Amino acid sequence: MTERFNCRAKDLFEILMDENRWKGFTQSNARISKEVGGEFSIFDGSVTGTNLELQEGKLIVQRWRFGSWNDGVQSPVRLEFEEPESGVTVVKLTHTDVPEEDRYGNATVVENTERGWRDLIFQRIRAVFGFGI
Repeated sequence: MTERFNCRAKDLFEILMDENRWKGFTQSNARISKEVGGEFSIFDGSVTGTNLELQEGKLIVQRWRFGSWNDGVQSPVRLEFEEPESGVTVVKLTHTDVPEEDRYGNATVVENTERGWRDLIFQRIRAVFGFGI
């Protein structure tokens, strides 16, 4: 998934890595470490994970786990930030190894994950911070 925002890459990176801003745009609790190897918990604990690689304004690589997934299932998330022109940021999201089903047998995990990124994260960032294109 590729998304465009009217902001600097550094600003978008900070929003995604700042628990107070995360709480603001999702209206849910969040705990986010800004350290490689640090853990995070977002959407009131529905999603947890670990930071694998962080490059300010350039890259976030994390391991995600949804509470509804089978035990031990995790998936890598990679967010690459590019600023092709001043004040415009392009984010390339790669979220792989999302399971076909959750622990309850729901086969909509991939679709729900895509919709969550688009509607609950990217669109809300645009709405709350005014970064829409």
